[in-house]
Amino acid sequence: MMDAEHIDSAPAPKSVTIASLFYWPEKTGIAPPVQQLAEMLAEQGAQVTVLAPRPSYPEMAVFPDYRDGSRDRETHNGVSIVRFSIAPQKPGGGLVSRAVTELALAWWIWWHLITRPRPDLAVGVCPSILAVGAMLLSVSRKTQRVAVMYDIQSGLAKSLKMARHSFVGAVIEWLERTTLNQVDRVITLSQAMSDAIRGIGVKVPISIIPPTVDDVLIQPRPEAPGPITLLYSGNIGRKQGLEQLIDLAEHLQQRQLDALLIIRGDGNFREELQQRAEERGVSSLRFEPLLPVERLSEGMAQGHIHLVPQNPAGAAFAVPSKIYSIMAAGRAFICTADPGSPLDRLREESDAFITCAPNQPGMLADAVECLMKNPNERARLGCNGRDYVERYAGRATCADAYRAAFLERS
Repeated sequence: MMDAEHIDSAPAPKSVTIASLFYWPEKTGIAPPVQQLAEMLAEQGAQVTVLAPRPSYPEMAVFPDYRDGSRDRETHNGVSIVRFSIAPQKPGGGLVSRAVTELALAWWIWWHLITRPRPDLAVGVCPSILAVGAMLLSVSRKTQRVAVMYDIQSGLAKSLKMARHSFVGAVIEWLERTTLNQVDRVITLSQAMSDAIRGIGVKVPISIIPPTVDDVLIQPRPEAPGPITLLYSGNIGRKQGLEQLIDLAEHLQQRQLDALLIIRGDGNFREELQQRAEERGVSSLRFEPLLPVERLSEGMAQGHIHLVPQNPAGAAFAVPSKIYSIMAAGRAFICTADPGSPLDRLREESDAFITCAPNQPGMLADAVECLMKNPNERARLGCNGRDYVERYAGRATCADAYRAAFLERS
């Protein structure tokens, strides 16, 4: 590792290109932390360009303001954004649809980079390993090449049975191993993800930096009076394990607890989830759209208790970035997680939330009921979460961590 004096004196990259499948104004998933990374680099004086498709997540339909192409070139918070006209992944389209979208993005990334002056630093963001590959094919080794891993696609494909044939998962794993071993450094979110990356045969240096949360924008607020509100906010997809919330709402109704459960967001599983709730007569459950960014603190504060269900099969290959926003808001939350999983380890480190076994609605209802009756414990967990974010995942801390990682070449 470089010492602090060397890092402080080393020249920061003057030009940076970031290739990502998702970016602002998308509000959930990896878009917010990628936005934070780009804007932090711009604040440090770099000329930052982000290459991304026209925004479509999580609805998987291009946002209306971007459909005519008039915003394919724009600057936001000091970052230049270049957008490509690429068909979004089809809801429920599986790996084939995703591959088509990512191949199109990879082609445009390659074309853009070979026709422009080479940047000092090129960053490819996963879940698109093809974006990283396109970056490698279009810039020389004189450019520092970094992969930021928010998801490990091979692990998710296997564990969530996204691939019908085992050889498909093997091909994705080979592609990840081959591609990542060509970059100068990999940055990922947790020790478990680092271990998983090592497990597929990646040998380059790995840095662990949590998803960056804007702890200046998101501020703790007092709890609102009235009935307890339980809140899930984010992508409504299959890997989130959201069917557990329907079971939870049923248990809370049966116990006659005065609580409202809000599922806020959109995604390819929302329609089916709503249908299930209606068929089972769950009246204490409400679906809402995501709020504008300027109302983020207000929206987070509406939840007395936040919920983070997760499909345990993919728990080692992705970390829900929403948990850091919840902690920044000073709110207690409950995760479904197996003992020893990345989320369970984070619980031990932060003492900011509760975990319970996945797919056990009675146990989840017990945890919710316990927190509902204990406002002092909610406050304690919320304070611990805010402190943890400021120390490990806030803008200032992550800016230093990224700067150190980018300045330390292998």
